[in-house]
Amino acid sequence: MYDSGDSKASIAQSFIWYFDTTVTVLSTISRIERITVMAAEQLHFVILGAGINGLSCAVRLSHEYPRSTVHIISEHFSPNTTSDVAAGLWGPYCLKGTSEYECRSWAQETHNYFLQLWQDGYADKCGICLVPVIELFHRDTSSPWWRNIVFGFQEMYLSSDDFDLAHQTNYRNSKSVAFMYTTFTCEPSKIMKCYIDTLSNRNVKFYQKRLQSINCLEMLNIQANAIIVNCLGLNSQHVFNDLELFPVRGQVQKVKSSSVFHSFANESCYIIPNTDTVVLGGTKQKIDSLRIDPNDRYYIRANCFAIQPRLKNAAIVMDCVGLRPARSSGVRLEIEIISFDNGQNHAVIHNYGHGGAGISLAWGCAGTVTRLVQQYIGETSITRLKL
Repeated sequence: MYDSGDSKASIAQSFIWYFDTTVTVLSTISRIERITVMAAEQLHFVILGAGINGLSCAVRLSHEYPRSTVHIISEHFSPNTTSDVAAGLWGPYCLKGTSEYECRSWAQETHNYFLQLWQDGYADKCGICLVPVIELFHRDTSSPWWRNIVFGFQEMYLSSDDFDLAHQTNYRNSKSVAFMYTTFTCEPSKIMKCYIDTLSNRNVKFYQKRLQSINCLEMLNIQANAIIVNCLGLNSQHVFNDLELFPVRGQVQKVKSSSVFHSFANESCYIIPNTDTVVLGGTKQKIDSLRIDPNDRYYIRANCFAIQPRLKNAAIVMDCVGLRPARSSGVRLEIEIISFDNGQNHAVIHNYGHGGAGISLAWGCAGTVTRLVQQYIGETSITRLKL
């Protein structure tokens, strides 16, 4: 038999221990929460690059951390970015080296985002359209990994007559594989204008400056605890010494036409309708020239006219060239701590190397950037707590 007095004392001591432990735990949780909230309130972001990836990051970070300061530094702003050249057809490509798992995650999130904008009535403002697509290839080609993301994907083996390609003689009497599906076009110039308007309303600051090296960053007097988000694309070659980057040149022509309602692509060319123009393309050349090449212009028009003869009479709006930021090991999306000569350490989140899939992955990649920020804040908060 236990002594009742001892039992009561033991219970009391247990209660006191439990109470003290609970208070300690709650106090610790409260301190972590306070430090995390303080960190979130005092966040400063410096975003390098104002293409579709840089602006997507700015929109998501300024939404997630409304009390933060966001500064965007870029040599060019829309309509003079690489993103502005793109037709904006959703479809990841030129991504050699990037894991399918990561691509699928970013691509799905971006496609879902376009669908949400389209359903919520922002299609016209953001330049978003649902477009039926036909892609035709000479040889047997494996269906793309993103076939379950787009709508109504079908794969068919057929002859050229099935697509009325009599004028394109190199397709006659040859077996071809066709991929047919419906997806979105999201015109970068239009959605980037929406982003800039949104960011301006959130008091985000824009600075036009060319960064030529990491030393240029040190001379900008960046806030000591600022998180840098690197969306410089090809310029990461120089600023962050990434020798894996290389340009894939794309030349296109934009024309006026009201008779094209689906997108067509083969191994020689593509035709992509936008809301105000039709984009004729294109080239995939590993050179860094931004000059309009008359030979490329001729073959782009000849190949596209062979598919859509009515485009011969379409008024030309402009010829454009852009350099896709391809990277031998794929997209770089990771956090790095860099040390400046002035003794400051900064977290840098790299987000570049998207090849020809900038618009197709941008929103999903910006989501990963936001999660990396959350992770970094959490780790920093715990470190401060231990101190």
